[in-house]
Amino acid sequence: MRSTTIAAVQMRYRLEDYRSVEAFRARVVGLAKAVRQQAPAGELLMVFPEDVGLGLIFTQDYERIQSSKTMVEVGLRLMERYQINPLGLDGGFPAAVRALLRTLSPFVERVYHEVFAEAARATRAWVVAGSAPIAQHECVYNTCYVYNPSGERMLIQRKINLVELEKEAGLNLCNAPCELSTVRTPAGKLGVLICLDGFYHDLIDQYAKRGVRLLAMPSYNPLPWTKEEAQGWEGGLLAGVQKHPTMIGINPMGVGGFFDVNAEGQSSIVAARARTPDGSGYLARAKTKDQEEILTYTLR
Repeated sequence: MRSTTIAAVQMRYRLEDYRSVEAFRARVVGLAKAVRQQAPAGELLMVFPEDVGLGLIFTQDYERIQSSKTMVEVGLRLMERYQINPLGLDGGFPAAVRALLRTLSPFVERVYHEVFAEAARATRAWVVAGSAPIAQHECVYNTCYVYNPSGERMLIQRKINLVELEKEAGLNLCNAPCELSTVRTPAGKLGVLICLDGFYHDLIDQYAKRGVRLLAMPSYNPLPWTKEEAQGWEGGLLAGVQKHPTMIGINPMGVGGFFDVNAEGQSSIVAARARTPDGSGYLARAKTKDQEEILTYTLR
């Protein structure tokens, strides 16, 4: 049996990487190739952070929004561009935000899908493509796609539990139904929990009952990475896998951000403490809270 390397990509988000479809493609595919170069020969599964596709809402109107100071200002400029009037909608500004994301969703979904499928093919790797805001019917969900090395989409997972920035006062996304999907990879069954969902240990337990060995938790933490914040995150995936000795958790965190939203965090690959040489539960952990890094761990 060939070894499998799992990688957590601590990607730094920069507005300029979303200035065009070509820029986004070069950024994602280039980073995926860097992961492949760093990994030993064999199978590879790489996990990108949450909201990697969010910046695609800027791409078609980059010149219009690039000088904005806040995400609210971006929203207002885009609403003007697409003739969405908050005053003319039941629900006001939140309804307008939802309408805007639904309007932009076909473009966001197409580019997100095409670019990550290409990244998977180019590196012959399994790719957990972080997430993007994708509409379905009247709702917009924080959605993750997973690709096999042929670039085929093998899994769709939507975020069930939302943080404040995703609720009505922010992006006004919808909570997804509690549906958990799995796919079989060369290293075993894979499941995905997007960010906050990984703090709900009953969801981790459900995956364990279904035989999941690899649990990806793409994340984006729009808060300073203080000592207290770091300790709080240990109650998520690290704590959740402790009851499941065969499970490995992969938690890439996006860093940097857009306009007035900035994220920090330390990505990690975790397992039951007994499986780790120092008893910490960390198989790999980022050295920084705000710089781009690639973490790898090889299963043999």
